[in-house]
Amino acid sequence: MVTPKTTPQAAPQSYGYPAVEALIDSENFEPINQSFAKAYGALNDVVKKKKGMKTVAEAKQAMRAIDRVVELFKELLSIKYELLREQGEKK
Repeated sequence: MVTPKTTPQAAPQSYGYPAVEALIDSENFEPINQSFAKAYGALNDVVKKKKGMKTVAEAKQAMRAIDRVVELFKELLSIKYELLREQGEKK
């Protein structure tokens, strides 16, 4: 008996960051925003208390890192919207 060949469906391409990809797809940033706000507030408290030069410098560095991550998410969303717009124009 001959069985028909079935072609496997192409799985969505992953770039190795499934959590970030899911976050960008869902656009639900509320949990991340809450975590970042809490961490940023705690780091800001450290900076205000001025508990040693090294600790303050590390806290400021961590705050800049949070800012960079937020900017990265904004850029990824911008790219997503641009790609979606281009796909819509092609149809």
